Amino acid sequence: QHLVNSIAEFALLCNEATRRKHLSEIARGKKSRCPSKPLSIEYIFDRIDTDDPIWGFMVRTDTPMSSKGRTSNLKASPQWKRGMLQGFITVTTFTQWRSSFRFDSLHESAFAYDPDDLTELALKGIRKYDNDGRLAEELEATVHGGDPWNEGIVYPRIAEISLFGALGCGKKLLQLVIERLERSRASESQ
Repeated sequence: QHLVNSIAEFALLCNEATRRKHLSEIARGKKSRCPSKPLSIEYIFDRIDTDDPIWGFMVRTDTPMSSKGRTSNLKASPQWKRGMLQGFITVTTFTQWRSSFRFDSLHESAFAYDPDDLTELALKGIRKYDNDGRLAEELEATVHGGDPWNEGIVYPRIAEISLFGALGCGKKLLQLVIERLERSRASESQ
């Protein structure tokens, strides 16, 4: 229920993150498209309603911090309030609804829609990707089952980050999710 109660905040946070990225790119002299609405309230609600199981984390303000991680005097500002959403992440079991779906990172369209800067990073070896297809083969071989017309085809050993937005705490949120997934995997194997 706490996720449903936070849907509007999730959408507003994503809009703010997009606005900040746009302004940052302009300040660095980069061309930047006018920011659009990154996640609609309808999409967020649909994910929260459909994803089962679903779990995640939210980061909210407690003490105002400066950009250097020190306590700030921002408390006096009317814009700062305790409990303001700074980030969120939700995780579910990977599910897909097409009987023809397959993991294939070597298919010609696997990276066809990547922006030029991501393609350049991959060619320079900076961006890591499944260049030999082994990861895709492992994913394809995992246990999965279900009906694409009803509950979907569920991959119980593959986690999907279904919703994610953050203002400076995204890396920490991802680390928390990975730690929890690793702990649950370790407890399953015992």
